[in-house]
Amino acid sequence: MDKTTHATATPEAPGPAAAASPERLLLPAVLLVEDDPNLGAMTAEMLAADYRTDWAQSVTEANRLMAGARHDALIVDRRLPDGDGLDLVRMLRGTGVTTPALILTALAEVDDIVEGLDAGANDYLTKPFHFVELEARLRALLRGFHAQANGVMVGDWLLKPDSNIIEDPDGRAVPLTDVETKLLAMLATSPDHVFTREELLAGAFSPGSDLGAVDVYVSYVRGKTTRRIIDTVRGRGYRIGTPEG
Repeated sequence: MDKTTHATATPEAPGPAAAASPERLLLPAVLLVEDDPNLGAMTAEMLAADYRTDWAQSVTEANRLMAGARHDALIVDRRLPDGDGLDLVRMLRGTGVTTPALILTALAEVDDIVEGLDAGANDYLTKPFHFVELEARLRALLRGFHAQANGVMVGDWLLKPDSNIIEDPDGRAVPLTDVETKLLAMLATSPDHVFTREELLAGAFSPGSDLGAVDVYVSYVRGKTTRRIIDTVRGRGYRIGTPEG
């Protein structure tokens, strides 16, 4: 770690990142797995400005914290008191957990890096390191993961609610308004459900809108994309369609 970033920190008792003040619940949650008390405390303190941070000092403790809270990213040391941090990553990948993981370790040989990436890690940073680089890599991991996780397939179209766009089957981006995005996202959450106009009005529109607005915005979405993206169920309402290119 860059020596210019050294600071004195008092380790706090680890606890689920979800147990945070209401204002901090909007911050991404990160699990730091590091057994060095000084480096762990310092890194956790620096991350705390932008993340809800849990700090574990062993594989066992990391498993306990992961069982009690959802994390958006993992920062994992390799040489831990009760095992290799890579085994933790392998276990997660083996059970289908795709949370992005960055290995942070002193093991810097090419073979070590290859082993880490092959084990399922998304990135690998060696010690000593600059904290600004760790932050940048963490931001990149979160961007990539959220972009993938938050995409919703609607037939051959890809809806990206966070970006207010939908991509056609050829990858061309079509901009949507907030209401159009909310309407499509709500329909896509339950593809087999027929949503009444009242349900869509309550979930996707601002207070004071009338039922006629639902029909208008369904027409807007179809006009920007394809008519088959939203199916009309006569006498009942709407459901998501299965449009093809």
